[in-house]
Amino acid sequence: MSSSNSSSSSIRNPYGNSSNTFYTSRKNNCEFEYLDVRCKCDLPAPCQEAWKEGTLDPGRRFFGCSQYKNPSKKCNFFVWADPPYSERAREVINVLKSKMQKKEDALNNVGVDVNFCERKMLVLHEEVCKLRRKNEEAEELLKKLMRANCILKKLLAVAVIFVFMFWLVIYDDCSCSFISVVGVVGC
Repeated sequence: MSSSNSSSSSIRNPYGNSSNTFYTSRKNNCEFEYLDVRCKCDLPAPCQEAWKEGTLDPGRRFFGCSQYKNPSKKCNFFVWADPPYSERAREVINVLKSKMQKKEDALNNVGVDVNFCERKMLVLHEEVCKLRRKNEEAEELLKKLMRANCILKKLLAVAVIFVFMFWLVIYDDCSCSFISVVGVVGC
């Protein structure tokens, strides 16, 4: 906006400094030339955008007292920088604002879902680590059991050989005495 069109009259400062100093404000994307607007406190009145819930012209720029957050010091200075919006512009802005809010809500829900999934992944990772440790312990136990099984097989083989040899000795002794009793020759 330039100072020569009809909107420059809406930025006239009725409370003091009426200098013709022009500058550009980039706060809240209010990029245009305007008079050095000062509030009743004689402080620069920053350009702001009206986005408060229930605002008739959302996004409309205005100049207000820089002390607006301090109720004891603010002077309630307020001047619109932009002309009023048409009814159609208000409808479109409100529809777009509503759509944007729905998208932000959906995005927040996705963020909640992502946070839930991240926490679930951490829990599952811990469970996987526990299962890996148990698996390692089970593998160690299996190795010990296999070594014990191998030792038992060797002991069993030795025992079988010992029993067989013992049986041979006993059978041999018994068969000789049995044969001699029966009278069979040759032992």
